Amino acid sequence: MNNFFKVLTPIVLLIFLAACSDEDGGNQQDSENIEIYTTVFPLKSFAEQIGGDSVDANTIYPKGVDVHTYEPTQKDMIDFAEGDLFIYTSDAFDPVAGSIKNAVGEHSEFLPAADNISEDELMEHDHENDEHEAHEHDEHGHEHDHGATDPHVWLDPVLAQSMAEQIKDKLIELNPDEASTYEENYETLAADLGALDEEFTQVTEDTSRDNIYISHESIGYLAERYHFEQVAINGLNNDEPSQQDLTEIVDSIEEQNIKYILHEQNVTSNITDTIQNSTDTEPLEFHNLSVLMDEDDEDSTYQSIMRENIAVLDKALND
Repeated sequence: MNNFFKVLTPIVLLIFLAACSDEDGGNQQDSENIEIYTTVFPLKSFAEQIGGDSVDANTIYPKGVDVHTYEPTQKDMIDFAEGDLFIYTSDAFDPVAGSIKNAVGEHSEFLPAADNISEDELMEHDHENDEHEAHEHDEHGHEHDHGATDPHVWLDPVLAQSMAEQIKDKLIELNPDEASTYEENYETLAADLGALDEEFTQVTEDTSRDNIYISHESIGYLAERYHFEQVAINGLNNDEPSQQDLTEIVDSIEEQNIKYILHEQNVTSNITDTIQNSTDTEPLEFHNLSVLMDEDDEDSTYQSIMRENIAVLDKALND
């Protein structure tokens, strides 16, 4: 059935787009604004901040969705095909982008914004859980396996700046008349990201403790750049720990007198709840920025949410 869907979707899209072309006598280029779709929220935020009034940007993810399990519908694919630009991190980090590229074909341009990040800057996850993860993927057929490399590159403000620059360059290519505006907006954004880097550095220097416990392995880039240790309960693909791992985590929390466990806004973890109930710890919400929630401010930006995260890390490391 999956193979049938993959074959059918491009055919349906071609018929739909041909009909639209006949009716409208044109295509998306007739629109004044660049129509953009993105995967994770930071890419949308960067596109909006750099593009300003000349772009209309939307993330493909519904609010609150777990991106590990999200699958676009055929209607979604038709919407994406009407866009001018699709921005994602990379083929390795955003497997869903591959399905969209296969369906949309040449009807939209695609920008892998993280492709210029060197391999030396990418984080590999904890290989101790590899055997468990392989078992989980075989048994449950998870679609979005990130493999051995952590995809959460956007949480590092330094790497985020690199992706923002790629977006700026692509917008200039698509709309050179607005080049000076895009350059100016990008410089403002880059300065904000540099300020975030400084703020992270300040709250992670001379901390009361070195470890941060979190429900899902997502803050490896922050841990690497700002010199603390991430202790994840669920793995990179949201796989649960073994009974032995669970026992060791509980023992470590009690031995180190850990006060807080970070919970992510869109990732549920029953195991984390169990640990919370069996230890003297309190939950703190960390926003991984992959998707927004209903309770998030409609005017939220990458910077505004990351500053909330800085306060959370400060409390977890220093309270």
